[in-house]
Amino acid sequence: MFTVEQITAILSKVRTGADFPEVASKLRNLGVTYYETQMEDGRSVFHGKDSNELLAGPNYDAIKVADMVNAEQLKADIKEHQKGKSDYFQISRQCADNGIEKWGVCLITMTCTYIDKAGNKVWVEHIPDVSDQNKVFTVEQIKAAHSKVKSGADFPKYIQEIKALGVAAFETWVKDSHTDYAGANNYQTSSKPMYDNLNIANTSNKTKFAHYLKIHQQGETDYFTFCKHCAETGIEKWFVCLDEMTCTYYDKAGNKILVEQIPQ
Repeated sequence: MFTVEQITAILSKVRTGADFPEVASKLRNLGVTYYETQMEDGRSVFHGKDSNELLAGPNYDAIKVADMVNAEQLKADIKEHQKGKSDYFQISRQCADNGIEKWGVCLITMTCTYIDKAGNKVWVEHIPDVSDQNKVFTVEQIKAAHSKVKSGADFPKYIQEIKALGVAAFETWVKDSHTDYAGANNYQTSSKPMYDNLNIANTSNKTKFAHYLKIHQQGETDYFTFCKHCAETGIEKWFVCLDEMTCTYYDKAGNKILVEQIPQ
């Protein structure tokens, strides 16, 4: 049976979202199976086996939870929190501002669910395993995986392979295909250019680009041809989030031209 003192000692080690996976693992080892935290004042109820239940908090003066939900801003705030850019109170206030009344953490499925005032599930995220957080990948490993990509048809398998290496997100610049990779604990690395600079069109052509993307995914064009097609239609870069399994294409002005879901 766990105690408030034990839980408090573990939670005291949370400085930012980057610390959370390790803390979640320690709470699970303590015997906690599920807990809910209220954004209003940070109070929590912890559940364990044999109906063990424990109340803790509040942790700060009451704050107001917004009536309207802003899911996109919530995801953006959580992403920054996981990078270590905000502390516990900051993310709690941001969740409240985004209409989140509470979060529920299941340490059996290792998920965190954000819930609004009406009891709706706004977003469910997977809590990374601590062993995954400690993975440090190299550009050479990524190159080896990318060497298997002959066309867009190979892209989903490539994504799964580098995700297993520990890659959380990456941004590829069309002009020379250099790529910036991000992993856990703020780990970052970059690859070198793959070819001489391409000229990126100043004006994007979404319709034509969508056609080029479709034929690439059907295996009709190789990687370099696709990059040339991107440049021709004004695509400056693409950003891949391996948590959400999305690939977003941007023009030179930073506008989102197309967002696609990566097949799993």
